[in-house]
Amino acid sequence: MPILVEITDRSGSRSTTVDAEAFWIGTTPSCEVQVDVPDSHARILEVRLDDAGVVEIRAEPGLPFPVRCATGNVGSRFQSMIEGDLLNAGPAMVRLKALAADSDGTPEEIDLSDVRSAGAPVGPWYDTFMEVADHLEGLKDPARMIDAALDAVLAATGADRVHLALETGAGLPDGRTLFHRQRGEAGDKPFRVSSNLVQRVREAGKVVHVPVAADDPVASRFVSVRREGISSGIALPLSALGSHLGVLYADCVRDGAVLSAEDLQRVAFITRLLASALGNRALVATLVRREPGRDAEQHWALRSQAPACAEMIERVKLYAPTDYTVLLRGETGSGKEVIAQAIHELSRRREGPFVPVNCAAIPEQLMESMLFGHEKGAFTGAMQTREGHFKEADGGTLFLDEIGDMALDLQAKILRVLQDRTVTPVGATRRVPVDVRILAATHQDLETMVGERRFREDLYYRLRELEILLPPLRERREDLLMLCARFLEEARDELGLEDTPELATETLDHLQQRRWRGNIRELRHTIKGAALRAAGGVIKVAHLDASPRAPGGGGDAAGVLAGSALGSGDAGSGTWKERLEAQERAALEETLRQADGNLTRAARLFGVPRTTYREKLVKAGLLDADSK
Repeated sequence: MPILVEITDRSGSRSTTVDAEAFWIGTTPSCEVQVDVPDSHARILEVRLDDAGVVEIRAEPGLPFPVRCATGNVGSRFQSMIEGDLLNAGPAMVRLKALAADSDGTPEEIDLSDVRSAGAPVGPWYDTFMEVADHLEGLKDPARMIDAALDAVLAATGADRVHLALETGAGLPDGRTLFHRQRGEAGDKPFRVSSNLVQRVREAGKVVHVPVAADDPVASRFVSVRREGISSGIALPLSALGSHLGVLYADCVRDGAVLSAEDLQRVAFITRLLASALGNRALVATLVRREPGRDAEQHWALRSQAPACAEMIERVKLYAPTDYTVLLRGETGSGKEVIAQAIHELSRRREGPFVPVNCAAIPEQLMESMLFGHEKGAFTGAMQTREGHFKEADGGTLFLDEIGDMALDLQAKILRVLQDRTVTPVGATRRVPVDVRILAATHQDLETMVGERRFREDLYYRLRELEILLPPLRERREDLLMLCARFLEEARDELGLEDTPELATETLDHLQQRRWRGNIRELRHTIKGAALRAAGGVIKVAHLDASPRAPGGGGDAAGVLAGSALGSGDAGSGTWKERLEAQERAALEETLRQADGNLTRAARLFGVPRTTYREKLVKAGLLDADSK
């Protein structure tokens, strides 16, 4: 029986039919079906049909990303998949469907609107699933969506009771978070659930299935299981667009009643439908709340003539009005903080604070206090209570730059904040609620770091709800003149010049030829330094660096370091370390001369404390170690 394979990846959407007993989906030429997954060269998913014509799948071991289905991650052993379930293989989406074959052997796709006429066996749950799908597609009221889903669980499975616990702020306008449904006259009357099962799902984010509670060594000890007479139970996480929305719970309270693996699949399918409906509704509602004319406003950071920036700009416009977490990725100096600021200024939080935090610049032992705050006396030096960056950003946006440099134990605490939206200051027992949107950025390969266990996988997926890739400057040379013009205006204001400096034609040509390893940050420093050297006049090539670089482009950073005005060292020879030491020695000699040998005044000219200055003089051989 042929299998229809539908794929959506960065190359677009397409479908193909495979008529084979088993086949592979992956990125290598040996795979029968190719999928476009960046930075991957492997077989990803093996597909086959069992004797009953049910599609079975298994994932290749050792992949750098999980393959997910409705019931969780796909393992290395074959498992049956739910008909029509959407698989996530890294950034790609795959849907598999077994097709009926006519007498000529030509595949014919089943028409779902007339499935019975196709001769396929149809269980009583089919009408329930189709009905709930229609309800969730058309309903506007989230409470009615939830009611339809809970009714479907009772109709399609052997469950006696079903319960939904939503996270606070999951999208219900009336603030309700708990929903109950029971068979018979009890209806929507509240009942006690196994809080242990619900908590295990909330903490681990995985499905919990207890087929026979009396035989389960863990569940049989739960007080709630014994008290309620629960014979079988299921609990699943409700997630959409990377956000945890809540937990759906179903159980049996009849003696000997069991929720089977098939019941688990049906509950998982309904849960997926409900999560998608709630998540999409929340996203659409956020987008339509944008102020009239907001799209017409062009933030300066989104002005570009480079084709490489088109996707980045569209994503910023789309994601900015939402409250979803966004991961910004790009090389060092490519403007991640600028784009983060633009997202904040184009969002509904623009009246709130924008708080940038460089995770690589704060010592690990201070990071927790800086982010979450601390109580007075919580540690040595904590002379007073301090609010952390999360509380500072309350009502606004917190930008976590270089998130890849964050310590593992702190990553776990960041994950907790993202889930609960509360922080616990160091030395405190109270939990402080915060209303903060998180933007994160990195230039590192987080996928490799996850595989090497240097970055938490759960935090990676939580941060990567939405993703924006920033192109390097070498891929957007069309914007070089525009960027130079902006940086020259900044230099005019900072230097107090009457007119904005201009670039000579040969200077612009020279800038276009440079490789810009430091990207926009390097360009900014180069332009501002040149404006200073040109003293308000036309900027020529000689002004780009304080001393000329060797021909042949021997390193773009040469002009930044060798162009230092410190003086007499030979900037064209020796290693970088030797050149820097020579320049520092020259600066020490010059400041000592200008201060007439007074170490205190010389240290002030050099810009360091007197003790540090004296140590540098001794190390450079300019002062006897025994001198006062």
